[in-house]
Amino acid sequence: MSKDRARILFVLLILAGGLFLKPSGVFAQEKIKEKTWFDKFVKRVPPHIPTDSIRIFILGDVMLHSKQMGRDYTPFLEELKPLMAKADASVVNMEFPLAGKPYTGYPVFSAPDDYADYIKSVGADIFLVGNNHVMDRGTEGLEKTLRKYAGMEGIKFTGAYSKDVPDSLVNPLIVNIKGAKIAFINFTYGMNTGLPDPASGAGIRLMKKEDTKELFDRARKAGANIIVALPHWGEEYFLKHNKSQENYAKWLAEEGADVIIGSHPHVIQDTCNLVTSDGRKVPVVYSLGNAVSNMSAINTRLELAATVTLVRNFLGQVSLEGVKLDFLWCTLPDMLTDNYRTIIVNDRIGQRDLWINASDYDNMMSTLKRVKEQTGIGK
Repeated sequence: MSKDRARILFVLLILAGGLFLKPSGVFAQEKIKEKTWFDKFVKRVPPHIPTDSIRIFILGDVMLHSKQMGRDYTPFLEELKPLMAKADASVVNMEFPLAGKPYTGYPVFSAPDDYADYIKSVGADIFLVGNNHVMDRGTEGLEKTLRKYAGMEGIKFTGAYSKDVPDSLVNPLIVNIKGAKIAFINFTYGMNTGLPDPASGAGIRLMKKEDTKELFDRARKAGANIIVALPHWGEEYFLKHNKSQENYAKWLAEEGADVIIGSHPHVIQDTCNLVTSDGRKVPVVYSLGNAVSNMSAINTRLELAATVTLVRNFLGQVSLEGVKLDFLWCTLPDMLTDNYRTIIVNDRIGQRDLWINASDYDNMMSTLKRVKEQTGIGK
């Protein structure tokens, strides 16, 4: 082969090699571009993914003492209606049976049916029945109460059951809100006046692990996205939770509760975030206190309302965004007005001159300061 022909062949081989090598370089660049586009997509899309916010409003003990009876109920919770209207579901602890006449207050309650109608009218959707007073007038009183609640359009309840309203339908209570399944689990430490007659088919959900575990199992089987535990527990008039509450709260969190909000002590109790073994953060409000009552003992007139906010994304995944707490104050007759009225504290700060009895404003502010210091809430 002549030198000229060899040179020409060498040049052709180089050119050919360049052609063969070039496509792989082009593909490599395309892959880089593709990866860059994907990274930008991942970073850019989440803010535009459609989500639904779900708000659940929860109140503590709604009571009807003797001195509240015979009054116009309308002002009692009137100022909370805007908060309840913003919620997708409003939950209230009904601390009495509807057992008929004679209507009585503490220590053995029996409220008239129209009190439940009133609580619904201000925006309540879910009644909690698992508390220590619902059996104050025996099995018959419990059954009458549940018949009333079951017959109220737009009202659901949980924490108790009867032969007319089977346990499996209301314990846990599963509510579909904006495509999310929310399970409400309510139970009580015990009763003041004994348990229902077993032969009646009625019952109360109690604070027993084997019973409560059954409720969690039912919630999971029903496909609940979020489980809200609502225990009736603790020591009355103590601003701090006790060891029993703490241990049970930890167990509830490990069992699957996403948020825990308690009642019963008639005062606010402290709050915390529990971290489970699988890394979930579970907010706990040990006690909301009263919602409305005639109680006047120290700290019993300051209370909390809790707003639980959930988020449901376009994939149908539901997560807890947070829990907002609002301080409330139950004013007694001839303090702010001539009737009982539960107010939102922040809305009334600086309005001392509007009180009929300004010492009640001072009481509200000093109680707020004391409770914040002792519970750590809002500090």
